[in-house]
Amino acid sequence: MIKECTLTVLAENRVNNPKLFGEQGLSILIHTPDASLLFDTGQTDTFLKNARQLELNLQTVEAIVLSHGHYDHGGGLPHFLKAVKPVPVYCHPALLNKKFRDQDSALVDIGVPWEKTDIIHAGGDLIFKTHAFEIFPGIWYSGEIPRHSRFESIDESYRQRVLESYIHDELHDDISLILQTKKGLIVLLGCGHSGVINTVKHAMRITGEKRLYAVMGGMHLQLCSDEKIENVVKHLKALNPEYVIPLHCTGFRAVSRLYRLFKDRMLLFNAGDAFNVV
Repeated sequence: MIKECTLTVLAENRVNNPKLFGEQGLSILIHTPDASLLFDTGQTDTFLKNARQLELNLQTVEAIVLSHGHYDHGGGLPHFLKAVKPVPVYCHPALLNKKFRDQDSALVDIGVPWEKTDIIHAGGDLIFKTHAFEIFPGIWYSGEIPRHSRFESIDESYRQRVLESYIHDELHDDISLILQTKKGLIVLLGCGHSGVINTVKHAMRITGEKRLYAVMGGMHLQLCSDEKIENVVKHLKALNPEYVIPLHCTGFRAVSRLYRLFKDRMLLFNAGDAFNVV
């Protein structure tokens, strides 16, 4: 059980502080009395630059968790290992699959821009996990997230290369980080490809905690239909989070709908903003 924690957004699409950088990507620094770790690393070294500007010491980071194998979440990993220090890196083994997206009938490479050997040479220790476990006291790695809700599905445009074929990528590498705090769960989403509702319900199952304090991160609703957005927001409301913090790929329409429903319980964060639990 975490009594207090601070979650600082180091990389994010939105930025309003002229001294910080924004980029298509996500990186969140988590600090508790027992641990300090990174959830995702953005696509470049932007998160490092912003951390320096915010006077945050990344030497305290003990581990990195990568939410899935897309460039804008794991691209910054080699920069951290070289500029800061080697640390364990927890992720799903399918993160290393060759990942693409079908855009206007062309396959665009959207995978992480490095190989396993690059991370090893930089001193990193890739630790592959498919099942849920507690990384540090009160901090859970979700493992693979079961997909039960009928309205949350993986976009058909995602592909992975298997031998010489390109097949639908079900994104089984999509994982979440869960903080079990005294006020309830904080569920961190990279892109939430498995579905926001699927992810939150999985977090409740593995921790046994039904109180939901906050959902924070990318919700991958920017290109979704209004019907899907309405379904996700309605079901999220039923789970009764104290706060919702949409980031990265959530999209303007979904953010607007979340605000209409949650009002001041929805926090619109930019790069450099921090969420504190005390």
